[in-house]
Amino acid sequence: MMRGLVAVLAGVVALSGCSEGVAPRPPPAVTPGQGSDNAGPLEPTDVLSGGGSVARPPPDAPVAEEVSPVEAPPPSGSAQVVGAASGPVGLSQVEQVDVDFVVRGVRGRGQVDVEFISPTGRPYEKQGQTVEAPPEESRTLRFSLPVAGTLVTSSRMTGTWQARFFLDGVQLATTTFTLEP
Repeated sequence: MMRGLVAVLAGVVALSGCSEGVAPRPPPAVTPGQGSDNAGPLEPTDVLSGGGSVARPPPDAPVAEEVSPVEAPPPSGSAQVVGAASGPVGLSQVEQVDVDFVVRGVRGRGQVDVEFISPTGRPYEKQGQTVEAPPEESRTLRFSLPVAGTLVTSSRMTGTWQARFFLDGVQLATTTFTLEP
């Protein structure tokens, strides 16, 4: 069954290249010297015109000045807590903490990672996103730390948190937010 279906599909593909079952016509034959104006064959041209019987080498090409490439500034970034958690907020009053990270100077494609550090100083969660931009443009990425219904609320992880941002493993920015009891 499967071989039959493959054979039928192969035939369909082969026939789809035809134009109504007619083979393409060959191009018209052109004889030397024949052109649109029918003026006859072209006269030979003296390639050594200007005197002399020896071909001269072409003139030297002008030497271009070396232009040093413009150095793009090193990558940089800034972070800001947005929304309800932009100031101290009660643990039970927030569902998540949103942090915007603005990165500049990305050369093509890069990996942005954020580490959320708990008030005890230990890493709590790591997230990542790929960013793509020319070096002269900036990109804004939003990262969210879930709070409601997570270990953060059940363990009452209150205090000042940190969000550390990295581009391809190099730390570019840090911001803090406070979750109160």
